[in-house]
Amino acid sequence: MHPSPETLSPFRDPLRGRSLAMLFRAVTAAATLSACGGGGGDDTPSPLPPSPPPAPTPVPTAPIAAQISVPTPVGYDAERLAAFNRLNEIRLSAGLGMLAQSTTLDQAAQAHAEWIIANDSFTHEETAGTTGFTGVHWWGRDEALGYVPIGGEEVMAGMVHGAQGVDVLINGVYHRAGMLAFEPVDVGIGWSGTASTSVSMPLVIDMTRPGADMVRGLGQAAQAAINGVAIWPLDGARDVALRLGLESPDPVPTQDVLSLGTPASITVDRMKTISTTSFVISNAATGTVVPGQVLTARDDPNSLISGSFVALVPLSALEPSTTYQVSYSGSAVAFPSGAKEAVVRTWSFTTAAQ
Repeated sequence: MHPSPETLSPFRDPLRGRSLAMLFRAVTAAATLSACGGGGGDDTPSPLPPSPPPAPTPVPTAPIAAQISVPTPVGYDAERLAAFNRLNEIRLSAGLGMLAQSTTLDQAAQAHAEWIIANDSFTHEETAGTTGFTGVHWWGRDEALGYVPIGGEEVMAGMVHGAQGVDVLINGVYHRAGMLAFEPVDVGIGWSGTASTSVSMPLVIDMTRPGADMVRGLGQAAQAAINGVAIWPLDGARDVALRLGLESPDPVPTQDVLSLGTPASITVDRMKTISTTSFVISNAATGTVVPGQVLTARDDPNSLISGSFVALVPLSALEPSTTYQVSYSGSAVAFPSGAKEAVVRTWSFTTAAQ
């Protein structure tokens, strides 16, 4: 049986197009100095001048630098630790920042993994009144435990072990869009080794940033080395899967999802909208172009892709042991400045033997 990933649950970013003050309110307290009068006379000391108010703490206006290291996770079993490590290995290799463990997000993700088994239902949305219910949507489950998320995604896979599940998820379109987003800073991972009638070993990953933290709540930037653009598969990658895999919903509804090839993708910062001029995958040896479907926020049939992500999905499985070249050209427009920059990338990868 195929590992069964489930589509990410879109949670729109409330910071985009809104002022920071709508999410964070600074509270300042003014201290007053009071003096009690004495017996009077010329020797009565003059009242002390009031202390100057403390300088206001500057409000951050930009994401933090990419997190190149994060604390070692605590409390994970071997499967969740493997998923955590593999997710961060992928992000670092793509030129993004790592995600730090949030034990609160862990609790929410683990509770949902256990809810899936208890209710034999592989879905992001829980139903009130069911066994183990903690919230309808993933962000509501996070909030119920005290973590208020800003933006982010939840991705899930079934019938998988830790690192294997992350590899299955990154190969899809919708899951990859969330996993390779620049801005998340925290992650929670849930996994159950048990099974119900139709579901077994669900892996649940929540990725977001904290609304209660004025600094980390702005998210993180990418590593400077990638010049603001993350590609996948990586340049020079080997043993790339031939097929996209079992993703729901199907990103190309006119075809069986299992007939589709592994997609190539481009990701930019969440505050930029990418526009594509040309996106091509071709056989590096023969130059033969692979027929594919370009997916953007504008033409995604399932409306799950953000404006900062674009993918090219081959309409058939890739050939084994074959090197492919990817060529992309387009532009990215920054919000709110409207500044436009060219995005041009060419890279190659080689598929697995089977």
